[in-house]
Amino acid sequence: MRRRLDEGFSPLETATDGVLRRMSAGDSALLWIQARWPRLVGEPLSRKIVPSALSGRRLTLSLLDSAWRKPIEAALPELQRKLSYELPDVKPIVHLK
Repeated sequence: MRRRLDEGFSPLETATDGVLRRMSAGDSALLWIQARWPRLVGEPLSRKIVPSALSGRRLTLSLLDSAWRKPIEAALPELQRKLSYELPDVKPIVHLK
């Protein structure tokens, strides 16, 4: 029985991303979050807020469009749950600047 090349193999990017996620802590965690921000929050939201600092577990987000403050504030709990799932070793607590 011949095996297909893509059967049972992960794309390199997926494998690398998983390793980097597990290794992320401190500054490297912030870099990981920044590099994947559009994927994590979605393209439209990534144009309204950006991760600007990570101190311990405190992740500070900078608001790029003040008209979006209320909707972003309403979305913070869901965003924090998502980031806690993606970065279980950090479990960032999200704050809006």
